Amino acid sequence: PYALQDVVGEASSLDTGSAYHQHEPSQCEQVALVSVVGVPMHPAEEDDVANNTIDGRSPDPRISCSPEFAATGNPSCHLSTYVGGWRCCEHEIFVIDTSKECSDPQCSEEPVDEVRVKYTFYYEDAQPGVRDIEGAACCDVTSVTKGDENIEYDIPKCPEGTPREKCFHVAESVQPLAYFSGHTLSPDSTRKPSDMVDLVFAAPHLHLAGQSLQLIDNVTNEVLCEVHANADNTGGIKYGNGTSPGNEDGYLVGMSTCSWDGKQARQYRRDHPMRSRAVYNADRSHTGVMSLWLMQVSSLEPDILI
Repeated sequence: PYALQDVVGEASSLDTGSAYHQHEPSQCEQVALVSVVGVPMHPAEEDDVANNTIDGRSPDPRISCSPEFAATGNPSCHLSTYVGGWRCCEHEIFVIDTSKECSDPQCSEEPVDEVRVKYTFYYEDAQPGVRDIEGAACCDVTSVTKGDENIEYDIPKCPEGTPREKCFHVAESVQPLAYFSGHTLSPDSTRKPSDMVDLVFAAPHLHLAGQSLQLIDNVTNEVLCEVHANADNTGGIKYGNGTSPGNEDGYLVGMSTCSWDGKQARQYRRDHPMRSRAVYNADRSHTGVMSLWLMQVSSLEPDILI
């Protein structure tokens, strides 16, 4: 699961050995000349707060943080203070100031590139005893309920004079592990909060400047899965230091995942609280970062409970 993970507005790659996320310069980042920082709103791009639009289009998904995350004052939680990120990278939206760099708003004098991508899929037939899996309801640090909320947020720059070893931004949230009745994304509305599931897969999702991400059992405080950046790239977060594809200097080029088979998987109630803790380097500001656990669970029927 999640070996192939394309997120609108981002670049990812396929690694058949594991779920490997590669953050290469997206089109938005290259054109906006902001390198690895993010996607700022360009001067010609307009917010219309009254009509809830950016350049005449409604943000998709809508801009909405949990009340708890919004209370931190993060600019990404409201259109009136939104300064850049995923929602500035919709289809057919330019991320340059077209009034200065093009002869018309459509940049019609510029050539149109055609990009083709080839994927190879591998599969095997299911064997007796194989169980279905489903997407988990956790985790997004901008949410405190089942499913995602705003997904992205901003990292403000540390105040001048902050020692480098203390210049970090930390975000935490607690959410139920799996979907159950009462949510539109629940795969089965008859599921009860007390129904049991196996936690079988967890893939971290961070952006540039991400330093660590932890998945924590909020009841026992046990760290179930964790990645962190270090000098030799052995902590589960890999930053490039070369020029070859997949090792671009200064870019976040890979992250490790956690998986558990039927014998190792932890069993939890669907409403079991899980905590995410994300740490970003804040020596410069970043817009549109994400801190997600992309996870899979497998429903446990009463006759297979251990």
